[in-house]
Amino acid sequence: MGSNRSPLFVRLSAPLLTQLDARIAADGRTKQAVVEDLLASQLDAPPLANGDDILDLAAVAALLRVSEAAVIDRITDGDFPARRFGEEWRTSRTAVMAWLHGTDPTSDHKTGFAAG
Repeated sequence: MGSNRSPLFVRLSAPLLTQLDARIAADGRTKQAVVEDLLASQLDAPPLANGDDILDLAAVAALLRVSEAAVIDRITDGDFPARRFGEEWRTSRTAVMAWLHGTDPTSDHKTGFAAG
């Protein structure tokens, strides 16, 4: 089975590597996923979608270390980026991390991940 990925070898300054490691620790993502998103944002390309980029309610609650009920409360208040599919809630890890860092992903994308 082939892969559509190629290796990238770079040398980073110690302070930049420290920042990258801190971002990885805060986001709970792999270094590869963080670097891909950073590059994609700089190159105006959409980030690659990985299976773990879409989170269900249980995964969001575990990531935030809160109850599912607390997440649902934020969603129904319109303060949390999520979309309902039937009886299930879904969101992206990127949207959750943006929300956690104090940005409001729902304000910039009225038709994006919003309660509803």
